[in-house]
Amino acid sequence: MNSNKHKFYSIGISHWETPIEIREKYSLTNYEIVNIFNKAKKLKIDSLIIISTCNRTQFFSFTNNFEKIRSLFTENTKSQEKKFEKFHFEISNNEAIEQIFNLCCGLDSMILGDMQISNQVKEALILSSKNNLVDPRTHRLMQYVFQAHKNVFNDTNISKGAASVSHATVLFIRNKFKTLKNTKILLFGIGQIGKITLKNISNHDCKELVIINRSKSKIRNLNLKSKFRIANLNNLKSEINNCDILIVATNSDKYTVDKIHVNDTKKNTLFIDLSVPRNINPEISEIHNIELVDLDSLQNIQDETLSKRKLSVPKARTIINLYINEFYDWEKMRNLSPTIKALQEKLHEMRLKELEEQKFRLTKNEFEKAEILSKSVVNKINNLITEYMKTEYRSSDKILKIIEQMFKISQ
Repeated sequence: MNSNKHKFYSIGISHWETPIEIREKYSLTNYEIVNIFNKAKKLKIDSLIIISTCNRTQFFSFTNNFEKIRSLFTENTKSQEKKFEKFHFEISNNEAIEQIFNLCCGLDSMILGDMQISNQVKEALILSSKNNLVDPRTHRLMQYVFQAHKNVFNDTNISKGAASVSHATVLFIRNKFKTLKNTKILLFGIGQIGKITLKNISNHDCKELVIINRSKSKIRNLNLKSKFRIANLNNLKSEINNCDILIVATNSDKYTVDKIHVNDTKKNTLFIDLSVPRNINPEISEIHNIELVDLDSLQNIQDETLSKRKLSVPKARTIINLYINEFYDWEKMRNLSPTIKALQEKLHEMRLKELEEQKFRLTKNEFEKAEILSKSVVNKINNLITEYMKTEYRSSDKILKIIEQMFKISQ
C-alpha cells in the first residue's frame, strides 16, 4: 500500500481468540457508539467505523494517530487492562484492509460464509456516515468492499446452502436428539438471529413449538411452515420448566433467564444462548440435568454444507484480491492528482502567456480562433502526458519527479 500519513488501522477483539465471557464485556449499543463518535470528533478524528456484533467489537479508521483510536477503544468499553492486553489485536495497512474485505465476504465469520455480517457492516457504515465520520478514502474503500461482497456472493458457493449460527443451532440439536417428535421447543426472543433460527427449526417436526416475545405482534407476522403456540412473558418460568429445549435470543444487556426461572428437576433440558452479552445466567449450568450451550460451543459444528463452502475459499480470495488491488490503484492515482492538476494549470498558463504576446498581431476574430485552437491542442497534450504518467506511476514514482522538474511544478 502506498505510504500515507493516514494509515488504515483496526483494533478489536473477536471470537477467534476471545471467549464469550470476555467478549460480552466489549459489546456496544448504538447509543454507546454514537457517544464514542462524539468523542472522536473532539479528537479531530474524521474516519471511524465501529462494528459490534455477537462475535466481535472492532474499530476501523484511517488515522495518523493510532493511540487516539486505541484510547477510544479501551476507555469506552468494559475492558480490564490485563484482559485487554491478552485478547485484543491491532492491525494496520494491508493486513487491516484485507481483514475488512474478509469480514464482509464471510471469510472471517464464526460460520464460514455467514453473510449476516455484511449487513452488520453496512449498518455500521451508515451510522458512521450519519455522524460525519466517513472520509473520502473510507467511502471509496467500502465501495470496493461491498462490490467484492456482491461478486463473492453471486460467483461462488461460499454462502450457498443453510450455514449460519441458526443453522449450527439446529445441527447441534439434531446431534443431541435422534428425533424431535417428542420434544417441546421454547424460543424466547425473535430478533434477527431468533427469526432465522425459528425458520430453521420450523422445517423440523417437533411435539410443540412455543414462542415468547415481548411484542406479540412480531410473532403474529411470522410466516412459518409448522404450527406454533404463543405464550405470555408472565408464564416464562412455567414454559421453561415444561420444555425440552430452550433457545434464548433476546438481545438484552442483562440476563433474561436466571436461576429463579428454573426448578430443580430431574428432567434433562438443553438451554441454548444465542445472545452476546449472554442472556442466560451461566450459573444455570450448575443445575443438575441442564446442559447450557453458548455461541462459542456452536462454532465448531460442521456438516456437508460447510465442507462444500470451503472449496470456494480460493476463488473468493481471488475476487477479494482483485478489489484490494483496485483500491490500491485508486490510492496511487489519488496521490497523482495534485501533479496532474498542476500540470494542466502550467500548460494553460504557458498557452495564455503566448497568446497574450501574439495578441497585437491578430485581429479579434483571429485571436478568438487561436484561443479555441490552442486550448484544444494543450488539452490533447495534457491528456497524453497524464495517461503516460498514470501508466508509469503504477510501477514507479520517478515519473512524478521528472514531470515536476520538466515543467517546474512545485508541490
